[in-house]
Amino acid sequence: MSFLLFAATAAATDYAQQAKERMKLSFDLDSVEEALAAPAASAAAARPIAVPVVRRLPLEPNSALRHVLVLRDRAVVTRVRTVDLERGPQRVRFEGLPLGLDTATLAAELRAGGARVVGVELVAGVGDVEETERIAGVREEAQDLTLRLGTVRDRIEALLVQRAYLEQALLSGAGEGRPAPSLDVVKGAYTWIGDTQRELASRLREQEVAAEELGETLEPLLVKLQDPRATGLTVRVDVDVAKSGPVELGLRYGVLGASWTPAYAARLDPGAAQVRFETQALVRQTTGEAWSDAELELSTATPVVGGAAPTLDAWVLDEAGVNPASLQVGGGVSQGSGARVFPVEGRRTIAGDGSEARIPLEARDVAARFSLQTVPRIAPEVFRGATVPWTGEAPLLPGVVTSFVGGDYVGSASVGAVAPGEELGLGFGVEDQLRVTRTLASRRVEHLVGGRTRTTVTVQTRVRNFAKDARAVRLLDQIPVSQVDRITVALLQTSLPPAAAADLPAGVLAWDLALAPGQETSVELSFSVTAPKELQARVYDMLM
Repeated sequence: MSFLLFAATAAATDYAQQAKERMKLSFDLDSVEEALAAPAASAAAARPIAVPVVRRLPLEPNSALRHVLVLRDRAVVTRVRTVDLERGPQRVRFEGLPLGLDTATLAAELRAGGARVVGVELVAGVGDVEETERIAGVREEAQDLTLRLGTVRDRIEALLVQRAYLEQALLSGAGEGRPAPSLDVVKGAYTWIGDTQRELASRLREQEVAAEELGETLEPLLVKLQDPRATGLTVRVDVDVAKSGPVELGLRYGVLGASWTPAYAARLDPGAAQVRFETQALVRQTTGEAWSDAELELSTATPVVGGAAPTLDAWVLDEAGVNPASLQVGGGVSQGSGARVFPVEGRRTIAGDGSEARIPLEARDVAARFSLQTVPRIAPEVFRGATVPWTGEAPLLPGVVTSFVGGDYVGSASVGAVAPGEELGLGFGVEDQLRVTRTLASRRVEHLVGGRTRTTVTVQTRVRNFAKDARAVRLLDQIPVSQVDRITVALLQTSLPPAAAADLPAGVLAWDLALAPGQETSVELSFSVTAPKELQARVYDMLM
């Protein structure tokens, strides 16, 4: 095949477009080159650069994280930056701050050096001299990467042209008037063409990998040029420097997207009359800001807007009922009064991607009153329980208590808020050395005068102690409670008198059983339900 014929064929093939497609960039390289080549006196005057998706980049702080106070629904972060400043008015920038920063909480302080803080504000990050210089550096780096990508594209295009020429040469014949080549010549030509094809394919893959790596490096720079806040917000601190030299500034701000919840572990030592109660914190934050090697404190406070006591308006009733507007309260509410702060030992690192960190806070041994209780109508087991007084300085927050007996996990349960001095009830699973059975001893239906029926039920519960020591068990059972006059319920007899317990619901009976080792105790309970004949079927179903 003649070179002129190949050139005509190649002209009809868009190898540049093929090279562009092979690079698999997420942006148009020609448009980026054009935008970056346009002169820009400042970042605000620069031509916008088209990026398919403006994504949030990792924060790029230029200050050191010093301290984090985590509240129940937010955090207060303290950062520090040391800079050398000349005498007179100066500006110090804290860059790469989280996007959830609460501007109302911004505060700056002088930690070292001869200066005083004049003002602090969140800036847009576009238009001032310092930001222009930073953006200019990003632009220069992006221009260098686009040039290198252009070189890669040219190489890919040249390789595609070479491969196409080889393919055409492979298909071309000996030509009119020319003798056919020998078999050895044909074999040699095919071998050379095959080796060259493999070499070209390898070089193409190398250039495609280079394009991918350069594109991944360039894309974040394009995002920064399009949105200067893509790597975080910027706060400017104005200072008046009395003496040239190093100045250390601290910046404190609140940020949403951080929280912590308490988690508790109650550990029962079977050989001791006490419970070890451990408090842990589950800390989670999605601020995007990595809390690396930070001093950490946890506060039980939940601040809300306002701090004054609420006020009440008139409580107004009308014919339609309560006027909802009259129930609105004024003022604000703060749950921070009496809040406790837990200092966390050592420095901690907590990622800002929503992952959860479990941090131990404190542990205390508390005296406990232990008890055994069974409710065989619901579950045929005897359950261990303990009542402990909460001796903490601050109220115990609602959370989940995980219970252990020795080293064995026995279950988890939720607890509500517990005030100092209030008692806390804990469960420690099943006591397997006691057995409980509850059976229906009899059920008898009688037809009374006046078209009424009476159903008498007797149940029997047996509790046996297989332990080597005596055990005290509270047995709970119940009889129905009627809420209509047509149905009456009567407690007929019990084989053992029930204990006096004013705190039990209506119809619930309790027996305090003392069982010696190997002893079995039986309790029989009989009651009757009297109802009209037409309700007998329903009563029978309810008593099943």
